[in-house]
Amino acid sequence: MPPTEQNGMQQKSSVETDSGSSKSSQSESSKFDAWMKGLKGRSISKPTLRNTVMEMLLDDATNTPDIDKWYYFEYDPKFKDQLGEWDEFPLIKLLEKKNDIYLGANLHYLNAKARLSAINNDKYPNSSLHYYIPKNADSIFFEVGEQDIQLLSQLPLDKFHRKYK
Repeated sequence: MPPTEQNGMQQKSSVETDSGSSKSSQSESSKFDAWMKGLKGRSISKPTLRNTVMEMLLDDATNTPDIDKWYYFEYDPKFKDQLGEWDEFPLIKLLEKKNDIYLGANLHYLNAKARLSAINNDKYPNSSLHYYIPKNADSIFFEVGEQDIQLLSQLPLDKFHRKYK
């Protein structure tokens, strides 16, 4: 993949293959291994990174996510004008489904080290817990396998919107 040209308006992100230390192993081969090796030392824009990850997860997309699985998706909150901060591209572990609302632990609200700790211990701080309305996720949830979650948790896939007062 050739390097992405920057136009000055995009944020430059350098993707590295080192995702930190972790107790759990990625014993099963990751669908991202070869792609990450090809990126080593190159820069890629965040939008290109997000789109590529979604394309690579497309075969595992669903409109009916299951509890205790990991998902990456694009989200447009119903009440975004009332939120001080929200993530347009959450990476969540789905913890609960109630009626038409999902509760997920969004790793993007944690720093990189805390993300790995949360994954390994299966414990999520309150700051990472957020409710999502499925129809505002365009009804497409990209399932992330256990063998890929550590790597994806370390990539700059988030896009936060903040309202300053």
